[in-house]
Amino acid sequence: MKICILAGEKSGDNYGALLSKNLKKLVRNIFIFGTGGESMRKEGVKLIEGLPFGEMGFSGVVKKIFTYISFLKKVVTEIEKEKPDIVVFIDNPGFNLEVAKRLKKRFKTCYYIPPKIWAHNYKRIKIIKKYIDFVIPIFPFEIDIYKKENVSCVYFGHPFVDLINKEDGEIEKKGNENIIGILPGSRKEELIYNLPVMKKIVEGLRKKVNFKVLISAINEEFKKIIENNFKNTTIQYEIRDDLHTILKISDVIIAVSGTVNLEVAYFEKPMIVIYRTSFLNYLLCRLIVRIKMISPVNIVIGEKIVPEYIQKFKIESIINDIFTLIKKEENYIIQIEGIKKVKEILCEKNVSEKIASFIIEGVKSL
Repeated sequence: MKICILAGEKSGDNYGALLSKNLKKLVRNIFIFGTGGESMRKEGVKLIEGLPFGEMGFSGVVKKIFTYISFLKKVVTEIEKEKPDIVVFIDNPGFNLEVAKRLKKRFKTCYYIPPKIWAHNYKRIKIIKKYIDFVIPIFPFEIDIYKKENVSCVYFGHPFVDLINKEDGEIEKKGNENIIGILPGSRKEELIYNLPVMKKIVEGLRKKVNFKVLISAINEEFKKIIENNFKNTTIQYEIRDDLHTILKISDVIIAVSGTVNLEVAYFEKPMIVIYRTSFLNYLLCRLIVRIKMISPVNIVIGEKIVPEYIQKFKIESIINDIFTLIKKEENYIIQIEGIKKVKEILCEKNVSEKIASFIIEGVKSL
């Protein structure tokens, strides 16, 4: 059996790796190839190339349009050469939908973590209906959208639960010491635009309360960016690559918006979400995004229980929010109650395993 998996940024790489791992458990002689990152490579996926263009945002693709087109052709050519039993697209719609169009229904196709058409660019449903055989969404409210559009859809839960490492080590916490966790993102652009403001936040917060800072870094390159950003601060901080240890021990989390917000919710930790990007990316988002909330936690529950600070905001407001969360005032209680509801909605078990089984059965039914 031969399967192609196309992921385009870090979270997609993580989910692609989990899917590959479970596919291999089900089928002994299986060949998996596609696009992705180090996590997929470690699971034995033959990469056409590393992560394509999911890391760059709108403006990044515009700047490298010719490289983008060249890579697109390379991926399509490789798929046509290998002739997989099924092509599994994971998120990254700007790239993946274009691949789907160029493949012209010559292969069985599945979109796992489909485009967020409910948030922006609903017209993409036309491409999905024409070129995708079935979708596997990760939010329960998406089911009704695809049923309404007569798109084959199966929901198993959100796979973020499968990413949780329950065996991460512990950090010694001294007495009543407060710990602030900082999650600056999994894209280089996110660090560039959000780390400086995160640094200002904790420096301002120091005037109100004492604490230690733990900062998450996904690799050595990100670690160096963080070190350069924090080198002239008097804040006591530590950079760590074990995200879930940070989440276990932190009192409050400062995070960029993304799937990681759900991982924070899993550990029932209060958080503040901030997001800054380039002016061009922000302007484009304002033009096309239809939803009023960006954190998955808020989107799932349907209300803004987690404070969101996007592009332009007053740092003092964020500092006050964090201080009240540390003191476990009313907003802390409201947020934790909401987070528990999110866990009840999303926390299915063995999601990746179920999805792998479904995909294999889909291939066998051809």
